[in-house]
Amino acid sequence: MDSLNEQQKYAATFNGKHLLVLAGAGTGKTRTIIARAKYLIQSGVNPKRILILSFTRKSAAEIVERISSELPSIKSEGLIGSTFHSWCMAIIQNNPDIFPQASYTLLDREDQESCFRLLCGRKWGHKNKNDEKVAPKSIVDIYSYMANAQCSLSDAIRMKMYNNAPATLNVDDDNEVLKGVIVMYLDYKRSRKYIDYDDILLIVSKYLKRNEELRKHIAGLYDHILVDEMQDTNPLQYELLSSFYEDCHLFCVGDDAQSIYAFRGADFNTIHKFSEIVAGAEVCKLTLST
Repeated sequence: MDSLNEQQKYAATFNGKHLLVLAGAGTGKTRTIIARAKYLIQSGVNPKRILILSFTRKSAAEIVERISSELPSIKSEGLIGSTFHSWCMAIIQNNPDIFPQASYTLLDREDQESCFRLLCGRKWGHKNKNDEKVAPKSIVDIYSYMANAQCSLSDAIRMKMYNNAPATLNVDDDNEVLKGVIVMYLDYKRSRKYIDYDDILLIVSKYLKRNEELRKHIAGLYDHILVDEMQDTNPLQYELLSSFYEDCHLFCVGDDAQSIYAFRGADFNTIHKFSEIVAGAEVCKLTLST
């Protein structure tokens, strides 16, 4: 703790329910999330009851590795670092009696494009208002954005097909065509027992909302959830985390000036509303580290 400045130390030793740490470039956000985990473990929290979520497997692994290197190995044993998708996939696979999708085949991005190409057929020729042919790749982008941003198909079309066009743009023709294709895609996956990466979060989020016993069980596995790069969290991920507000402590770190995952529905402006979205949350801001 001696190497932390006052803001970092306040965040690392926070004793409230939920905290958002606003941390711009050079303010030591990674150092702070590592210090938080170390503080919790040294205060007696079982490392197995701490979940660290980041947006790539590499960054999650690096955070856990740094924590482990700064603590005796026996103290950090069991600490979990994961991405949202890997975490949710583990929930599905560890609960096959509840999730039939545990035995489903996972489609990657290339598989999705192949599915839409098959469903559209060789004669597919729908063109948008810009007289551009709508390719399977574009349909996957629209479908994925709709799932992650938790928005309507029309809004996803305006965002992805027309570069964030205003709501006044009429996209009824595109909507009618693409809705039919997406419905076929959903039926195709269901009949063949396929799931895609967007399904993983959707499925877990919905099951946690519908099944209180399951929610209590999963939330009961953790005391603290630490989320790195909170500015890249999209509405679907917020919805997923909301099932843990009651039983777990959230510690989220993010840069309120930028996001690199806007194409997935992330909006860095959302973290400005964090204390409104997450009841009982506090917000602190880091200044340049010393």
